[in-house]
Amino acid sequence: MTRPLIVLLVAPLIACGNRGGATASADSTAVVQAVEQYRHAWLAGDTASALGRVSNDIRIFISGVPDVIGPDATRKLFVDEMATYQVQLLNLNRQDLIVSGNHAVDIGTYIEIQMPKTGAPIQGEGRYMTLWRKEPDGEWRIVRYMLNELPKK
Repeated sequence: MTRPLIVLLVAPLIACGNRGGATASADSTAVVQAVEQYRHAWLAGDTASALGRVSNDIRIFISGVPDVIGPDATRKLFVDEMATYQVQLLNLNRQDLIVSGNHAVDIGTYIEIQMPKTGAPIQGEGRYMTLWRKEPDGEWRIVRYMLNELPKK
């Protein structure tokens, strides 16, 4: 192969890779921002903002709890949780963020301290995995959410 032919074949691949990298980077940043908005909504006890970060076809999987499917069941779960507990601490330790097209998977561990309306604080630690989707309005929302509490130390 001659040098000009190699350049003609490789140049478009490099150009596409650069655009894809910029888009993936922007999407990763947008997902991280959406995660923070969701986390802050729980810390503030803001049901509307937390629900604004979930898709209409949400499915939530929490160990020991029946599957939560759809916006109505999710609203009930969020309202009940926020009425019962104030989240005083919610730290996320991201282990992986994988973005591909209009989907992103966020995987990590969490530490949470909830203060019930009466009684002592409750601390929980566990693993989480969320599947985010870039919706038609350009917003990233959770479509699948899995929590797995770890045994007490």
